[in-house]
Amino acid sequence: MTLPYQKIKDIIFGANPMIFSKKEIQEKQIQPASLDLTLSDRVYRTSSSFLPKQNETIWEILKSRTLYDFELKSGTILEPNSSYIIPLNEYVDLAPGIYAHANPKSSIGRVGLFVRLLCDRTPRFDYIPPGYKGQLYLEVIPLDFVVKIHPNLSFNQIRFRTDEPYKARESELRLAHAKHGILFNQSGILMTQDDLVIRDGGLMLTVDLDSRDIIGFRAKHDTTEAIDLGLVGEYEPNDFWEPIIRPESGELILVPGNFYLLASQERISFPPQFAGEMASYDASSGEMRSHYAGFFDPGFGFDESGSDNGTTAVLEVRAHNVPFRLTRGQTICKMVYERMLEKPQELYCAGFGSSYTGSGPKLSKHFKQIWN
Repeated sequence: MTLPYQKIKDIIFGANPMIFSKKEIQEKQIQPASLDLTLSDRVYRTSSSFLPKQNETIWEILKSRTLYDFELKSGTILEPNSSYIIPLNEYVDLAPGIYAHANPKSSIGRVGLFVRLLCDRTPRFDYIPPGYKGQLYLEVIPLDFVVKIHPNLSFNQIRFRTDEPYKARESELRLAHAKHGILFNQSGILMTQDDLVIRDGGLMLTVDLDSRDIIGFRAKHDTTEAIDLGLVGEYEPNDFWEPIIRPESGELILVPGNFYLLASQERISFPPQFAGEMASYDASSGEMRSHYAGFFDPGFGFDESGSDNGTTAVLEVRAHNVPFRLTRGQTICKMVYERMLEKPQELYCAGFGSSYTGSGPKLSKHFKQIWN
C-alpha cells in the first residue's frame, strides 16, 4: 500500500528515519502521497542515457560516460536533446519492506522535460528497491525547450509503498464510484457503472478532441528563449505554444518530433483512500506515448460537498516513429488507482495548491494562463 502524508513525515522526522538530505528537508516537499526531491549542486553531461547493471554504481558509470561536468548555479542552462545526470540532495536508507517509485512533477512533464530517477545497482528507471541505502540521481533530458534551472528545484517526486498489493481491484473502484464518484462527464455529471471501463487494474480514459474551441497545444520549435523553471506565470504562451483548434473531422494527426498537451474527455476524482498513477494502457495499441508525469494525489478532483465533481487529466503526448491518428473518444491512457495505507492528514485540494484542477489541457505554471 502507498504511504500517506503523515507516514512520510514519520520516516523523515521520526525516531527511525529512512530519508535524509544534504540540506534540511522542508515540510512543503511532503505531498499527500509523495515526497518532492530536489537538485543538488553538480551537473554531469553524459554521452548517452544509461542504466546500471546490478553490480554497478552510478558514480562508476559517470567516470567513464561523462563528457564534462560543472557546478549547478542559479540560472544554469540545459540544452535540448542532451543527457544530464544531477545528484539529488536526498538519499535514503529504506527498511526491507519499503520501496519507492518516482515520477516527474506535473510542471516538468508539461514543458517536455524528460526526467528519470537512477540509483546504484538498480537496472530500472524510477524505482528504489526495498532496503536500498544510498544516493539518488536524476537523469534530465530537455526535449523541446532550452531550460534554465537552479539548485534545490524539484523536478520529480517519490511515492513510498509497503510490500502489500497497492493496486485497487475492480470491485473497490466500483464501490468507490457508487459511494463518492470517481468518473464524471465534462459537465461534472456522474457517469454510470457501465461507463467505467476497467482493465488490468486501471480505469481507461479517452482523449477529448471536441468539447472546447482549443483542445490542446503544440510546442513550437522555433523559440530561442530559455524557460526559467523557477518562475511562475512569467511567459507568454504564444511564444512557446501553438493552440490546437478543435478539428472539424474529429481527428488529430500526431507528427513525430512534435510535443502535444491534450486532455481526457472524462473528469476524474480521487477520494481520500486512493492515490493514482497514469499509465500507458497497452504498448501495442498505438505508436505514441501519452504521459510524462503520472502521479495524482488523494483529493485530486475530489469535492466532498459534490458541488465541483472531478478534474480532467492532462496528457503529454508524443508520436514515436510514424504519424499517428487520434480520433474523438479514443482510449488513450489508463489511470491506476492505488490503495492508501491510511487516509492522508492533508489532501491535494485542501492543504495544498490546486494549480492543475479544472477543465481542459492547462499549460505548466511557468506560463500565463490566457487560453483556459
